[in-house]
Amino acid sequence: MPQEIVIKTEKQYEDNMVAVFELQEKEELTADDLKQIELMLKAGEKYEAEHL
Repeated sequence: MPQEIVIKTEKQYEDNMVAVFELQEKEELTADDLKQIELMLKAGEKYEAEHL
């Protein structure tokens, strides 16, 4: 699992946020799921701060 997610385009940002939403919709989240969500949200926040 990657330690950091880097978003470079608006399309990647949109795909990332959709993936976060879909992952959060799972019935039972594992510890790995929660870590992945956290990484994805941090990447989204970084992109927002730098580009939006």
